[in-house]
Amino acid sequence: MNPRASRVCLIHPPTLTSVGAYGLDVVAPLGLAYIAAALKNAGRHVSVVDGIGEALQQYGSVPEFEGLLVHGMSLDEVVSRIDPDAGVIGISNMFSNQWLFVRDLARRVRRAFPDRVIVLGGEHVTACAEHIIENCPEVDVCVLGEGEETMVGLVSARAEGRDLREVGGLVLRSEGRAHRTANRPRIRAVDEIPEPDWSLVPIEKYIDNACTYGFNIGRSIPMLASRGCPFECTFCSSPEMWTTRWSVRDPRRVIAEMKKYMRLYGVTNFDFYDLTAIVKKDWIADFCRLLIKEDLKITWQLPSGTRSEALDAEITALLHESGCRFLIYAPESGSVPELRRIKKKVNLDKMLDSMRAARKAGIETKANLIFGMLGATWRDVFNTFGFIFRLAVAGVDNVTGYPFSPYPGSEDFRTLEREGRLGLSDDYFRSLLMLCRNLHTKNTVSYNDAFSSTMLGLICSCAFIFFYSVSYLLRPWRLAQLIHTYFIKNEASSILTLAFANVRRKKAVAKLMTESRAPTALVPQEFQIRNKAG
Repeated sequence: MNPRASRVCLIHPPTLTSVGAYGLDVVAPLGLAYIAAALKNAGRHVSVVDGIGEALQQYGSVPEFEGLLVHGMSLDEVVSRIDPDAGVIGISNMFSNQWLFVRDLARRVRRAFPDRVIVLGGEHVTACAEHIIENCPEVDVCVLGEGEETMVGLVSARAEGRDLREVGGLVLRSEGRAHRTANRPRIRAVDEIPEPDWSLVPIEKYIDNACTYGFNIGRSIPMLASRGCPFECTFCSSPEMWTTRWSVRDPRRVIAEMKKYMRLYGVTNFDFYDLTAIVKKDWIADFCRLLIKEDLKITWQLPSGTRSEALDAEITALLHESGCRFLIYAPESGSVPELRRIKKKVNLDKMLDSMRAARKAGIETKANLIFGMLGATWRDVFNTFGFIFRLAVAGVDNVTGYPFSPYPGSEDFRTLEREGRLGLSDDYFRSLLMLCRNLHTKNTVSYNDAFSSTMLGLICSCAFIFFYSVSYLLRPWRLAQLIHTYFIKNEASSILTLAFANVRRKKAVAKLMTESRAPTALVPQEFQIRNKAG
């Protein structure tokens, strides 16, 4: 047995962002922590290089990507921290807009470690595995979908000298071409998956600095209560990554994990990043009642978006009583014909009822919408603006309209590929990356003949302005509360104020970099985001 082959170094890469990007650009690497736990549970030696968590206040310039900032360590710093005895080096690549940057990292890792196995995993990798293997010779293997069992199998095969083609769930290079091994079924016994191992990640730095996509209401840590999504929306790559199997954990085990983090890290808030957290009404009711019984004095939230079918007045009341303080709904469109086209099975009237119930219960709410999807017309836009008006009247707190962007692995992406309008290329990935500069600007790209790119960006901006104009006209006290929260209390206590604080912080960094002309800059103390308990 080769001892080096049993040693694994996992890398959470730094990320590219910009001064004008909306929202926080990083959270703790939950997926990587799960992979580390599975490998350690199998008896393997694991180390982690967290390119962001170990340098949360550091920003740098990248000449190859003009107008963008690197958040975290430089790529050379990442490479310098890799375990020199690791035989397998794994790199996470969740988002397609980061691929060109991750590819650069893989090339630097290969130059430094020419004889090691370089493995990539994540949502982007699952969707683009063949492209990666055939166009990036520095990468040896791509892990598809859920990575725990696959990574354990890969490292075991390496340690025992077996052919990696025997391991299911991989795409690797064979005779110069991409070879896909046997499909690996989804993990069914989700309660038996080892809990994420945060000991290898600077998790307390993430907690101390309020690195959350949700409502900044305390010392927060990410969690999963379920895996997968049973739906097949055309714009989503989830079926490619997870299949349509939805698996949920025993609520008692979820609460036991929450209590562990309270004990270890002083956590007071939990961010559930489930793809579709609330599917079964009975499960969420049981979970809430158990939390109420435990009386943990914590809060929790769903900042990734959820559906509304199970969220009636009874459930929203239970959610609030159990500590839920923030929900993101994902209607995507306010047009019924468009919802049918994109296979989004939601009832808009019932969703509005759910939102009203959530607000009445005291839960902050947000709705995410997408404009410019394939087949969309001006009628769909007008219908969606009508729905935005109804959202404002219903008291929803926040609305964001995003331009449609085709995700590799989604049905819409495959449609555009068949039509010859889109393909996996550096130009395509660079177009995704340019969206980091600012959300609703000239960087927007339209894939719908009814709207130019400029018009699509304008529609998204108008949706934002329209919602808040109506909302503040109907409830002027909300604007006063926002001003008081941001300027007087100086807390990032909502999605909107977190966004403003983040932009302010990044502007400060950009100014520092301009003045100092240094390759990196640290965020000054007065611009760092701190959570309320920190």
